[in-house]
Amino acid sequence: MGKNSIGSTISYFFLGEYFSDALRTTITVVLPIILFFYLGNAEAAKGIGVGALLISLTDLPDNRLNKLKTALSSIIVFFLATWVVSSVLYSPYLTTAVVVMAAFGCSMFAVYGQKLSLIGTMALIVCTFVMGLHPARPLYFSSYILVGGVWYYVISLIQILIRPYRSLHHAIFECLMSSASFLNAKAKNYDVDVPLDPQQKEAIKLHIKVNQKHELIRNLLLTDKYAMNPDNPKGRLLLERARLLIDLYEQLNAVHYDYALVRKTLDTGTSLKLIAGLIRLLAKELEQLGRHVRSAKAYKGEVATNIEYQQQRIMLLQEMERLNESQRKIVLKVVSNMNDIVRIIEMIRGNERTTEKHLQELSGKISYPLFITGDRFSIQEHLTLKSPIFRFSLRLAICFVFGFLLIWQLEPSKYSYWLFLTLVIVARPKFSITWKRNLQRLKGSMGGVAIGLIIIYFVKSPAVLLSFSVVFLLGFYAFNRLNYTVSVLCITPAVILTLGSYQGHFDHLVHDRIIFTVLGCVIAIFATYLFPIWDSQQLRAKITDAVKASIRYLEVAIQNHAERDENQSRMARKNANLSLSGLSEAIDSANQEPMRKHIDFNGLYDVQAIIYQINAIITSIYLSGHHQSGQANALLVKQIVSNLSNGTELKSDAVPSVDVMDLNHDDHSTSQKLVHIAALSFEFKRFSAGFLG
Repeated sequence: MGKNSIGSTISYFFLGEYFSDALRTTITVVLPIILFFYLGNAEAAKGIGVGALLISLTDLPDNRLNKLKTALSSIIVFFLATWVVSSVLYSPYLTTAVVVMAAFGCSMFAVYGQKLSLIGTMALIVCTFVMGLHPARPLYFSSYILVGGVWYYVISLIQILIRPYRSLHHAIFECLMSSASFLNAKAKNYDVDVPLDPQQKEAIKLHIKVNQKHELIRNLLLTDKYAMNPDNPKGRLLLERARLLIDLYEQLNAVHYDYALVRKTLDTGTSLKLIAGLIRLLAKELEQLGRHVRSAKAYKGEVATNIEYQQQRIMLLQEMERLNESQRKIVLKVVSNMNDIVRIIEMIRGNERTTEKHLQELSGKISYPLFITGDRFSIQEHLTLKSPIFRFSLRLAICFVFGFLLIWQLEPSKYSYWLFLTLVIVARPKFSITWKRNLQRLKGSMGGVAIGLIIIYFVKSPAVLLSFSVVFLLGFYAFNRLNYTVSVLCITPAVILTLGSYQGHFDHLVHDRIIFTVLGCVIAIFATYLFPIWDSQQLRAKITDAVKASIRYLEVAIQNHAERDENQSRMARKNANLSLSGLSEAIDSANQEPMRKHIDFNGLYDVQAIIYQINAIITSIYLSGHHQSGQANALLVKQIVSNLSNGTELKSDAVPSVDVMDLNHDDHSTSQKLVHIAALSFEFKRFSAGFLG
């Protein structure tokens, strides 16, 4: 990474969605606080400020209609939570009962999907803030929280009305940047100095990241009724751009070979170096494209594929003349795939669109709502200990009970609510996420305390201290979705400087911040063993799901293109990617659990890598479209399915050879790929024996 790359990344952060949203949110939160303090109404300043501050954290990237629904839900839930808790603060026992029930009830919001889960979490944080602020007039304070929530979302909704596709453009931009990183990782496969095993793990992680970006684009675009209206030209443009990104994603997935064999075959000459260079140039092109794709305007700038790429491509073709048959065959496959990637990049860069007639035909074939990740809305099926949501909700409620019992034994403090605030933030359903959140919060809090103390030591002016706290609040919002540790590092000094300037007693404030944060983290960690949710126990199910999805994807891929059901084939491809992502996340999570010493992670990573390779080859079959229905060797396909399903034992340890001469010439490529999949499926059967039994 050179200075130009670092400089562009920094400028791109300050000009991007995260920082601009953070700036808008900070101004929205700070403005009413300054105004009402100036008018002499401290209660209104605190209530409206806290309402805007907390409700802003429910405002995730979304389309207009969904954001309006989130706004209404958040405002109503926040008002009710504030009013109920502030009304019972006169009785410690009644407060305990209400807040413990809130801990359970708000956590159960997860049944209704990710958005309501976030609203439930933030409502619980509102409850903890109310305990700390201890308002004298419950109804007045609840009304101020309501006004703060309405004020924040009015500003947010105005912004999305003015720029309705801003978040979608940013999601497409992030998808291109992730795709560039993925392609750079692919280039390392042709570098003999880079070990293949670590490189494979890196590629899988980046593959999952790109897939997550596609999920975000799907949910932002396909749930937007305005964008999906056939009469909306901007919506049509964005739909076509999303389709091109999926085509690009497929081509990137299809760039997969037996890299050990490729390195060995092309170990002489400059072919490997030239191929790696060409792939890096394509990655650079994606990065350049990403910096311009957030707008709907076509990018007409000078690009790498017009100059340096063509020069290196000619050098590679000249090098091919000195290669033998097997070497030339490998290089031709790679060049063909890169040509397809270049074609898609050119279409995205020029903002080319298919004809309206084609778009109408495509819209008729594809049922877009099927591809939106749905949420489960049945509360009854989750009212059991078998439900992870119910177990976590019960665990968090018990944590709150223990927290109340603990603070009653300690010296009374107005900052004891930080213990409950820490519990809400760091306690997660899974051990691995809870452990990670604990480390992030402790590191961020301790670092933030140190920064706060240094500033307090050198700065004595309350006005300057409050100015610093606004800057740190901006940092908190800017990094909240990017890096939790940095966001905590920013919010901690913001809190210390604000409360210290307003109430004094910096030493007491810092002492309580550390003590109650540490206590909350300790309780959260020990509580994970209460109604635990272990990913290590889910590995077998995750492998099975990934295998089933790959088998279904294979069945679709070997069908004649004309006979494919567009919805079923696209859904099979999506499920194969999602199930692999689920398996990868489960492996990473299990690797942080206490039982990790008893798990063969090397074997798990081998299984993961094999499924990834199989899906990549299936994608190349899916894209080829040269084979005809029924030409794929049925015996070979049956054997692949048997191996992946861990079914009947093979009579021989070797994969049976397939007489490709029995197939038409156009299907040679498909049959060879099936042989490769069969070999991988046999390896899968061997590696997965310990996990599938």
